[in-house]
Amino acid sequence: MKKMSVLIAMSAVAVLGLSAAFAETSKPSASVGGDPVQTAEPATIDGYRSAHFGMTEAEVKKAIRTDFNVDEPAKAVNETERTSVLIVRGKMLITDSPPATVSYIFGATTSKLIQVNVVWGDNGGVDAKQIVPTTNALASYFIDKGSYAKDSVAVNQGLPDGTVLVFRGADAKGRMVVLQLVPIVDPADEKKASKDKPVEFKKAMLRLSYIANPTKPDVFRIEKGKF
Repeated sequence: MKKMSVLIAMSAVAVLGLSAAFAETSKPSASVGGDPVQTAEPATIDGYRSAHFGMTEAEVKKAIRTDFNVDEPAKAVNETERTSVLIVRGKMLITDSPPATVSYIFGATTSKLIQVNVVWGDNGGVDAKQIVPTTNALASYFIDKGSYAKDSVAVNQGLPDGTVLVFRGADAKGRMVVLQLVPIVDPADEKKASKDKPVEFKKAMLRLSYIANPTKPDVFRIEKGKF
């Protein structure tokens, strides 16, 4: 689980496959728990805190210093996507929530900020009882943030792999925010599960992504027809 979690934290593609799948299979939801989403001013998704899409690495480092008082964030490279990543670990972003890892992803060709991932439980998950309230609070936050582009909103949708698409929405420019809860099930508990008694998860990972271009991310891809 540790290796997979690190890749998810660094990736600008993993979340895109999930959101793209729901573009075809799910209808936009206008309510949570039966309560209608209130019409508001258009939502704007331009990055995370002081870091905005299109910034250079040097500019994002300044934003990280402002937001987290970190002078030298960790740096990594996603060899598959050929993107570079700045990583800030162990930050308490929400009261009474587990610490999170924030990853800033820079495009393969532009070297500009294209995505920010905030992950709670990227090292094997955290206590579900602790992360579920955080999940609900974030879902409410994004629903209250404003109105989103038509047909872009999804709320509390289940994916075949067990992941819950808690919230997804895009602004007028197509920039997207995606909140996903990934249950981590103990293999022993999974064996005990049945149709009448589904497995209960004790740990989970929560992933929040801000994406500049969810349909055409600036990552390396082999052109169609080359092979």
